[in-house]
Amino acid sequence: MQISNRHFIQSTLEETVEPGNLVVDGAAGIGLNTRFLSSRVGSQGQVLTFSEEKENANQIASSLFMAGLQDRVDVINGVLTQDKLQAQIGKVSKLDLAILDYGSDTGTSLPNRETLNEQITLLWDHLKDDGLLIVNLTRNQQAVNFDVSITNNTDKASYQTHSDLTYLIERKDD
Repeated sequence: MQISNRHFIQSTLEETVEPGNLVVDGAAGIGLNTRFLSSRVGSQGQVLTFSEEKENANQIASSLFMAGLQDRVDVINGVLTQDKLQAQIGKVSKLDLAILDYGSDTGTSLPNRETLNEQITLLWDHLKDDGLLIVNLTRNQQAVNFDVSITNNTDKASYQTHSDLTYLIERKDD
């Protein structure tokens, strides 16, 4: 029996995210990761979640309010961009973890290859040393060309099932 990518991602998040962390859900879709992350960062942590669809953003915000987790999450309507990320974290804050989840069960549309690579590079540039970047794609998504700067000073792993491919990339101390 093969575990799903969703289970693999949630297990990784459970082992990695700690109270007080600053994390980004860069492709929130219907909020699967956002709700989980908000429960893990605790009252001192923060989740920044980017939702391309306004309706999904509203549903995520409502769900967080009903669970009493709204103070831990900033729901940003729109696609993850440099300007939107900078407006949220400023120029000095670094991320403990970032996830781009375009998997088959997320309800998010896959960006084109160039946009995906821009988002990966953007999040990578804002990760702390020993921070983790998770990228989950449907198997039919074209292979990702990780920027050269991302392939240096990293530990990489991947997990795949019949539907999705998940990359885990840990930033190492420079």
